[in-house]
Amino acid sequence: MLRGSKKAKTSGQGSSSGAGSGSGVYQRKWEQLSNVEEGDGQLERQDWAWEEAKNSGSASKWKEEKTKALSRYKNKKLEAKMWKMKMVTGISKPVPDRAVCERTVDIEEFRKIGIVQRFEKLGWERVIDWCDDITNRVYLAAVCEWLSTLRFEHSDRPAHMWKLIGNIGKNQMVMSFEHMNAIARFDSLGVDAYDYYGYDQFLDNKRNDADPVTLLEDTLPGSGGAGNARADLSLMGKILQGISLENIMVRFGDRGTVKAPDCRVVRALLYGTPKLSWRQIVMINTWDTRESFKRKMIPYPRLISAMILQQNALPQDSLWVSKPIDQFNFASMRRHWNITVKSFGHLHTVEDDQGDSYRFNDEEVDEEGEEEGGDEEMPDVEEDIDPSGPRGPRRRYRKKHREISANVADFVNQRQTPSYRLWNRADQGIYDNVSACIGEAREYHASRKEWEEAQGAYSQQQWGFQSSFRERVEKQLEEQQLQHALQQSQMERMIQLQEEERAHRQAWEEEDARRRNAQAELDQRRWGALAFSNQMAINNFKVLHDQERHQRDYQAGLPYAEHSGWTDYPNLPHPRGPADPIPHWPEAVGSSFVPMPYQPPPQQESSPLDNYRDMLEALTSYPYQPNPPVNPNERYQR
Repeated sequence: MLRGSKKAKTSGQGSSSGAGSGSGVYQRKWEQLSNVEEGDGQLERQDWAWEEAKNSGSASKWKEEKTKALSRYKNKKLEAKMWKMKMVTGISKPVPDRAVCERTVDIEEFRKIGIVQRFEKLGWERVIDWCDDITNRVYLAAVCEWLSTLRFEHSDRPAHMWKLIGNIGKNQMVMSFEHMNAIARFDSLGVDAYDYYGYDQFLDNKRNDADPVTLLEDTLPGSGGAGNARADLSLMGKILQGISLENIMVRFGDRGTVKAPDCRVVRALLYGTPKLSWRQIVMINTWDTRESFKRKMIPYPRLISAMILQQNALPQDSLWVSKPIDQFNFASMRRHWNITVKSFGHLHTVEDDQGDSYRFNDEEVDEEGEEEGGDEEMPDVEEDIDPSGPRGPRRRYRKKHREISANVADFVNQRQTPSYRLWNRADQGIYDNVSACIGEAREYHASRKEWEEAQGAYSQQQWGFQSSFRERVEKQLEEQQLQHALQQSQMERMIQLQEEERAHRQAWEEEDARRRNAQAELDQRRWGALAFSNQMAINNFKVLHDQERHQRDYQAGLPYAEHSGWTDYPNLPHPRGPADPIPHWPEAVGSSFVPMPYQPPPQQESSPLDNYRDMLEALTSYPYQPNPPVNPNERYQR
């Protein structure tokens, strides 16, 4: 604990985590897990580290074994079973009612009393107004499965490299700084602008070396830093701590007690230092909730559901519960915490039922029409002014400077001397404005120098790129010219070859035509000579025939008769009857020798046809003459 064991009443604390948990599907599912007893045989396996402690019969040993961190078992199946067992053992509320869902804050209302400005100073403006797609769905089964299989990787590295990795069925989901910022810009100042605690240092329930010296005094002014109750907080601290229990340092029970991690968060919101990282707090709180046997709740269910959807790790058959989005405003603050706000113009007074109050001047809309205003608290009366005397004109303080970055704000805080708190408000404002101007000038010159160096390096790099690009272009031009010359030479060679081919073909065609003409002329001459020779042969045959015929006629004592004319066969007249003579066949060319005269066979010599004499005479009605007289002309005329 912090200092002392004072316990505050919790009747004034309100929570929206249980609203709208009307899904009977998940309740029945978790009621099945509630049947898992410590003696269930399903949990007993030979490779489980706590089997020996469970069977020993020692209640203290078993209790000590149960309260160990889950990651010490080094068995993923066992850790998942143990986590589910702790969620259903020793508690009556169902699991959906123990999911502490994030809630939004009415930005317009809480900006009037200086609450939103505290979050903006740390870069946490999305912490109080983020809600994933304004949906009521929370995939509680997937979230529980992810928490039961969770493992912490890179815990020995810087905080921005931490990773919480868990399994959802066959899928894997990772929680890291990058994945959270992919959903919303939660730490808007950047990674380097924040102060990171160690895991054990942040969860330490006592002040340690990493904390400011006045951590407890600044956070718990009601007890001077000696108490640990919510009533010991300042009024603004109560509001900030109430928002923190839902959206930052989530806790389900014992909300009336202020623990050291709560003091660290509230102190960072009140004073702006140290600048804590919300993403680191989420990862620390999530891992501690999973590891501790006593913490039986589910933190940040909307954020984890959004990351599961973002990484496509949600199984198709996953069910969901309905968790309506709760908005925290002045009405809910008055109903749950008995804190009221009274406004008069730009002056807003915040009071609670214990008599604590503070006033805040909202200067966002002033007479000069400026867009942004200060967030300083206004004192009731000056201590050195006599209230009974005449009051002078109201002093208009110079508006406090708005730092342009976290570095300038840190520089302003560092320049504040120990006597700074003893000055009046006007001098403090002037001093802070001067410090801010100096810090801005230094940051400007530093950024200008850094920009010039980066720009110089960038210019050199660009010049190098341009020169290399120019060289590449020139090389490409040379290659293109060479390629063009090569193509031109190839085209010229191809044209030359085509001309040579054309000339060769023309010469071949001319030679072929000449040869054909010569062959045709030769053939013509040959055929002419052959025709002439044939005609000469015919004439010679005719003369020879006439000579032979004349010689036969002369030997036979026949008178000379000229040869009959040649027969014109294509123009022969058609015969008109049987009496018309049939023209004889053309005469054939005979031998140039004179034929021997016919010698009839001697008388009384038999003939082979004598045996058929009677038959031939009967058939032809001609007398049989074995050796008829021969007409010498008949041989050649028929």
